Amino acid sequence: MTDDTAAALDVLGRAIYPEGGRAINEVDVIRSESSVADGAAIFLLDRAFVLFVAPHEHPEAAEMQRTAMVRIQQSLPQAQCRMLLPITASGYLAERSFIVLPRCNPLASGRIGRFFEKRRVADEILPWLRELAVWKVRETSDPQRFIESMQALIRMEDLPGDLLDTARRIEQGLRATTIRPWHIPMHGDLWRNNIMRREDGSLAVIDWAGSEVDGYGIYDLVRFKQSLNISKASYCHELRWYTEAMGGEDGVITHLLGALGHYGDRLGEFPRERFVTLASECYALLMSGLSLGRGGVAHA
Repeated sequence: MTDDTAAALDVLGRAIYPEGGRAINEVDVIRSESSVADGAAIFLLDRAFVLFVAPHEHPEAAEMQRTAMVRIQQSLPQAQCRMLLPITASGYLAERSFIVLPRCNPLASGRIGRFFEKRRVADEILPWLRELAVWKVRETSDPQRFIESMQALIRMEDLPGDLLDTARRIEQGLRATTIRPWHIPMHGDLWRNNIMRREDGSLAVIDWAGSEVDGYGIYDLVRFKQSLNISKASYCHELRWYTEAMGGEDGVITHLLGALGHYGDRLGEFPRERFVTLASECYALLMSGLSLGRGGVAHA
């Protein structure tokens, strides 16, 4: 064991076991770091905790994760924070931030396991997303951020023409106040690898770095549908609920485009061509689901 490793384990031991008198005895490497912002090195400590260490190129990444989780936990009612893990410890190792969370297990990876687990996961995630959608339903949101999101999409001329036309139409509705959406808490990357199962069997959602307290609904639902491939019937049932809760289909569309514009205006190192593909697929999946929900013919 090198001196640097021993020093790091000492820091982590004091953070995880603040009562003292106990050291970390077991360390397993889950993933080596990569150069991207979410490419943290991941370790299993004493088979009970998971350590995320920010990559050299993005030393504040783990701290950003911690800050986002605290922001969400302090903003939402306790019941709606049930999908967040408690933060066991956080800090810095050689100027790289780290965060420690309780150990969880990934969802089933095999085809058969996924098939049987999908319904159980949906039964927990979908009601939770609904709770987030109506948490601030009586609060009036300034439409400016929604308008800015539409403008961000309109500037991306490589997006599909029908998506751009819809963004222009929604922007006009926002300015005329015929569309009046409200902001909704949003995870921002709700796909199967960010959904874990605790030791007691309940679900937890990780990777909150891109989350927003004042975010946009529907995006998490669409990403969840993409990743877990929930049934068309279940997806359309959810969209009908959101359509009613959000005052019509335009309210639903406004939220998805709001999320896409929000992220499109903050791509950073995320490849633009990948975002264009993601935005196009999300939009097509939403419009297809709305069409099916009306009894129409899906076009995607």
